[in-house]
Amino acid sequence: GVQRTRMVELGENGVEAVLLAIVSRGHALIAELLRLSDRVPAAFNPSHDPRYAAVLFDLKYLKSPELHEERIEASSELLAIDDEFREKFSHLLKRFFLLFDGIVKYYQDLLQYLDDLQEGAYIQSTLDIVLENEGGRQLFVEALVLHGILLLLLEHRLKAELRERLLVAYFRIEGSFDIPNFDPICTLCRAVPSASSMTFTVATFAPFFQSSAPCVPSTMISVNKPEELFSRFPIPKNIITAVICRVQNDDLYNQIRHYPNPEHRGTALSAQAACLYILLYHMPHVLHSDGNTMREIVDKFFKDCWVIPIYTGFTVDLSVAWDKFKAAKSSLSATIAPASVRDIVHRHASNVKSLFSDLSSYLSEGVLTEDYVLNYAQMIVSCIRNCNVTLRWLLLHHITASRKLHDLVVSLGESQSVNQDTLLSLLLDTSRLEFGLKQAYANLLEGKEMRWQQCRMQAAERMQELSDFFSGCQVLSRKLKDENLQRWFLQMAAQVRSLDFKVSLKAGQKVQHMIAALYEVEKFHQIDGSLQTKQYLSDTRAQLQEMRQILNVQETTLATVSVVSDAAYAWGLIRTYTDKIHSCLKVDPFTVLKLQSLFLKMRSVMDIPLLRISQSGSGHLYSVSEYYSSELVAYVQTILDIIPVRMFTLLNDVTKQAQHFHNLPGRLEKESLRDIAQLDERQILAKTTHQIAIFSQGIMTMSRTFTGVIELDPRQLLEDGIRKHLMKELATALQTIFVFETGLAVEFEEKLQEAQAFLLTQKRSMEYFQDYVHIHGLQLWQEEFTRLINHSAEQECNHFLKRGIQDWDNSYQSTAIPIPLFPISNKDPSKSCTFMGRLVYQLLQLTDPSQSMYLAPMSGWFDAGGQELIGLHTFVILQESIGTSGMMGIDHMLSFNIANNLQQSLAGLHKQVDSSALTAKLQVWASALTPTSAIPPGGLSLYREIEGSIVWETWLKTMAHIGQLQLLRCLISSHLRAAAKVESSLVSCALDGMNKAFLSEIESLSKNHTSEDVEQLTKTCRLIGDLSKDLQTCGLHDPLGSIYITTTPPEHFALLIFLITIYQLPRYIQDKHLGTLTSRLKKAALDFCPLVVGLATLFQQFHSAHAGLYIQYLGQYVRSHVESIPMPSNDIPRKGPDSQSEVRKTVIWILSLMRYLKMPPDMMETCLPPIMLDTITS
Repeated sequence: GVQRTRMVELGENGVEAVLLAIVSRGHALIAELLRLSDRVPAAFNPSHDPRYAAVLFDLKYLKSPELHEERIEASSELLAIDDEFREKFSHLLKRFFLLFDGIVKYYQDLLQYLDDLQEGAYIQSTLDIVLENEGGRQLFVEALVLHGILLLLLEHRLKAELRERLLVAYFRIEGSFDIPNFDPICTLCRAVPSASSMTFTVATFAPFFQSSAPCVPSTMISVNKPEELFSRFPIPKNIITAVICRVQNDDLYNQIRHYPNPEHRGTALSAQAACLYILLYHMPHVLHSDGNTMREIVDKFFKDCWVIPIYTGFTVDLSVAWDKFKAAKSSLSATIAPASVRDIVHRHASNVKSLFSDLSSYLSEGVLTEDYVLNYAQMIVSCIRNCNVTLRWLLLHHITASRKLHDLVVSLGESQSVNQDTLLSLLLDTSRLEFGLKQAYANLLEGKEMRWQQCRMQAAERMQELSDFFSGCQVLSRKLKDENLQRWFLQMAAQVRSLDFKVSLKAGQKVQHMIAALYEVEKFHQIDGSLQTKQYLSDTRAQLQEMRQILNVQETTLATVSVVSDAAYAWGLIRTYTDKIHSCLKVDPFTVLKLQSLFLKMRSVMDIPLLRISQSGSGHLYSVSEYYSSELVAYVQTILDIIPVRMFTLLNDVTKQAQHFHNLPGRLEKESLRDIAQLDERQILAKTTHQIAIFSQGIMTMSRTFTGVIELDPRQLLEDGIRKHLMKELATALQTIFVFETGLAVEFEEKLQEAQAFLLTQKRSMEYFQDYVHIHGLQLWQEEFTRLINHSAEQECNHFLKRGIQDWDNSYQSTAIPIPLFPISNKDPSKSCTFMGRLVYQLLQLTDPSQSMYLAPMSGWFDAGGQELIGLHTFVILQESIGTSGMMGIDHMLSFNIANNLQQSLAGLHKQVDSSALTAKLQVWASALTPTSAIPPGGLSLYREIEGSIVWETWLKTMAHIGQLQLLRCLISSHLRAAAKVESSLVSCALDGMNKAFLSEIESLSKNHTSEDVEQLTKTCRLIGDLSKDLQTCGLHDPLGSIYITTTPPEHFALLIFLITIYQLPRYIQDKHLGTLTSRLKKAALDFCPLVVGLATLFQQFHSAHAGLYIQYLGQYVRSHVESIPMPSNDIPRKGPDSQSEVRKTVIWILSLMRYLKMPPDMMETCLPPIMLDTITS
């Protein structure tokens, strides 16, 4: 791979092994820093998300933590917010703390190493010896530089205010400040204080360089007072001085040999320039006042550049960074003077035209062959070197942070037709040439020896044939017999055969002498007059020349190409060219053929971080490689995203154009053939389809490559791009469609039908699309639509969780194929973040128990006027629009809603029972109503006393809401079950049979208690868990029998529910026409059926004994009413109107509850005598 540094044998020396371990850890820490800085939740920025602002603190918290904690504990609302915050972010805060601690430990280990080195702890190793050794010198400098880069990147990517909030939040979660490295970590995270001198400098000099600063990429590092940050973690001055001296005077990484042109000296020493920039912050007095040293440094390293890369993709503008340092600013002034800038820009911009000419000649079809590369390798390498040097300077200095310098560079470049489009074309063509040269040269290296042997054999055969020719023994050669020439050519053939490939230097010298000898012998009069002989000599010389050139094919050439083509500096700024690349692809589809070489060139971004980690054999290799690989793959996907979009656009054009073609009639006039052929239209169609074919061909011809630990498959990238575009279309359209304005049932159905029409169109487009790009379009569509549904459902379910699943941790979310997120509209009453949330909200609004009535025989909800709101027809439309996955998503959301409401209702009951007043009353009433088989003392007067004791309106609404959710789940399950039996009867039957078999197996195994049976029972239960999702998809489950929560009921639970029941019963009347209980005033009470279903769901969460006792209480209540009715002489009950109504309503309530709880019918006989039950129900 590409290596900026020279590979050296490391690890044999203990000093170098320690340094290597430190350096590899530094690279791993930088990768973790970059990874975490991309995942900082918005909650830590109160200006973006103020929810947790009250529980976020800076380091001032440490002065009086008790006061802050007391303020939080005094407010129940703040306590709830604090608990939620801890649940959500504890794991992430742990990682941030480990990062801060890792940086501190890196500094401590580095300082310990320096102390040990100076104290002689390493045998035969001193500072001078380490710096004298090439490998040790490189590692020593890198260890110091990486510490500085960590500090700069930490300040750049995680601002001090954010670091303080993260650190204090972690301390609060840990609940203790007794943490190792507590003080150094606080020092690391503390904000850099602003100084008046800094303000003065910026105010006086910044207007020239900084006012109206141009837009710079986020990878341009700008840190306030970096020298103060470095002073917190000082390095001994003598060490820094010695290292700066070495970096200033040595060729640290042996780069100059790859850049023989003196004009390229700045590029060759760019790595050392970055090291000097970091190290000088440890010695700010040099930057401030040592003008001689700074002039020497600038003249050697920054003579023609002021924007430098310091780490993979991160750059620094010295005109800004050194603005407040007097000596540094003065030394750099010559470089950034307008006259100097004009000369530098002119030199580089004027090269662009000639570079394009050279590239065009090399990249012409059929030019870059192995034979051509063998002959002109050094010329091609020189061209690549010049292209990369020019590209490097122009790309870096186009992002300068100084407005005047930026305008100067851009205007001078444009005056010579050099702009961003030109630079992009130069980058793409240079990448193609590098890719072609590397391929051809790698093939030459691989077949080097075999090709050399073939040339040697052919040259020897030519010499042997010439020897035979001058022997006079061959036909037509008797007159040319010459024994001296015969003998000379025979000796020459033997010498050619004796050449040894392994002794390349000696063989090359001999070949050179042979070529010269063949030129001399050609001047003999016997040969000069023979065209055939001269041709043989020419062929032999050509073979010998090729042998000499093959011997010159060395791996050092590839190493030079790798060094000069290194594009790690461009990683941060190449993303700003994404739109330009997309525009090129839209205008010229052939650009797609150049992309693979660009992607391979950008792969060098991983070499610097991974080189030392791989050398040390560190366990961080995979995680670091995975981070940079994923970043590179994400960039590649961003570039290729436009291809599916463009292909979709072209396909839409094809579809529209095809609609205008006439059908060919069975018979037609010869004169009308041209008109019917529609040649112009067909030419446009052919051109459009040809562009699609070019896009497809460009992707398909890309070969698979590995970027670190991730395999880059172009076909997979194309499929991912199609998925991404499809996902964006689906999410945006559904988010737009499911916006309800009136809230009426008619609008609800219209929106579902609109969604159905859109999804059907998308489905047909994908079916048509697969014919062009050879993918399974319908499978892809179904997978992405299901993922969108599941992600939306999970996002909505987060509202019911204390520790919601973050989007970056969501199993349905993907970095490569992200699901778009949309802001919550203030006008949206549902306050939902997804279309699924709005859909379910509207469904719940239409089935609100206080506004509608559920009729079980009709399986639907009706309003007070008898108009159907939601019924079976609605669920048919729902299934046709959002499919089975959509129905399952709604069912999933309803389940979470039920569990949340059950928890709230039980929390309310516990709160009521825990009050001493109600507890005492419940104990009294429980004693009065025991046993339930007898009439309580006091009869109805006791119940009347109980009825008005507590108001339960809010709790009853929660129960009715649970029942509403359960009824919706039941209808969804019923519809899915019917659909599965019709559309996939075999799957439905197989799942049903498997479920019954497993349940039977569990029942038989549970009767035994041997260890084998227990183990088998565990395996079977685990399989049922895997099976449950498929069962729910086919509707083969019972929502009313589901267990949503596991908890203990409050004391006197059945009695408490009984009291609530008799509190609610008087609000209903019996409707004989509907066969159910209805509200007296239609809208004054909750709907009866959802309320009973809600109570049945509540009882289902506990042991059946609670429901049985509740039924007993209700039976006792009925008998008490019957007992209070005076009996006539003929012993036939004569019921009063009130008692009759209460008895009938209670019995209907009991029967409905038992039906939903699936209790046996004889359960009723335990609380009411059969004759009484028959009399009441008759």
